[in-house]
Amino acid sequence: MDDATIFTNFRPIYIFFIIIQAISLIMAISQKKQLKPINEVAISSVSFICLAVSAFMTYQIGILSDELVIGGDPVSFIMFFVVVIMSVVNFLVIYLNKKN
Repeated sequence: MDDATIFTNFRPIYIFFIIIQAISLIMAISQKKQLKPINEVAISSVSFICLAVSAFMTYQIGILSDELVIGGDPVSFIMFFVVVIMSVVNFLVIYLNKKN
């Protein structure tokens, strides 16, 4: 097995988390004051879980690349930053919606 293909197994999970974050962001932005299909706690929990699991996976990629003496995966690292940014944006949208 090629050493670089080990990291491609993590990419679908990152893509799944990005899709979940995008759906959560759309739901948080499109919520009306009168009709809330999902509350802020649920969106915050989903964002936090996605962020925590993505951070753990990035840490595991670092351990794998150190043990196998190969470079890390820059694509997975960029996907991790996308998950972080989307989580922060989700938290900000929820906070600003709650404030208004």
